[in-house]
Amino acid sequence: MTYIASALSLLLLSSFSSGLLQAAGNACEQTGVNSPLVLHKHWIMKGWEKQKNAPEFIFENKMSRYYNLKDPKGIYWDNFAPGESQLFDDSSVYGANWEGLQANAETVTHALTEGFGELVGEKIASTAIGFVGTITQKNGGAIPFNGRSQIGWRCDNGDWKIHQELNYAWVVTEEEIAHYYKAGK
Repeated sequence: MTYIASALSLLLLSSFSSGLLQAAGNACEQTGVNSPLVLHKHWIMKGWEKQKNAPEFIFENKMSRYYNLKDPKGIYWDNFAPGESQLFDDSSVYGANWEGLQANAETVTHALTEGFGELVGEKIASTAIGFVGTITQKNGGAIPFNGRSQIGWRCDNGDWKIHQELNYAWVVTEEEIAHYYKAGK
């Protein structure tokens, strides 16, 4: 009887431990390089950047680290979005909408400003950042802007992915934002 009780206890403990390990394996980082606020900064500073002579911007290729393209449903709003709509419910459609703007840009650069914040739970998180940017068009024009971004993240199979996005930007002069670029160097 003791042998059976011990064997059952061991089996239950093993099953419980394996479930915990599996859950831990699907947990998302709360701090560090793959935490939501760090990813949000990387999303703007690397994801949306375009250097001169960069390869063609294909949203699906460049931004899949940040968006769950297998489960793209969410709310994505950006007042700066090119085209007819500023509101999207599918990250794939939202992202593809930016490909033309990127194709017509010589460069797209950003710098972080202020107002960073985050609320991080086990399965969902919200982050906010301030940033500036400059879209230098192939035709020689430039569009400098100041912006704010708030992102809703969900822990999808161990990776934080964007499922809600609210971005607001307004056109400014290059002089108004130059100090942010200098501070970032």
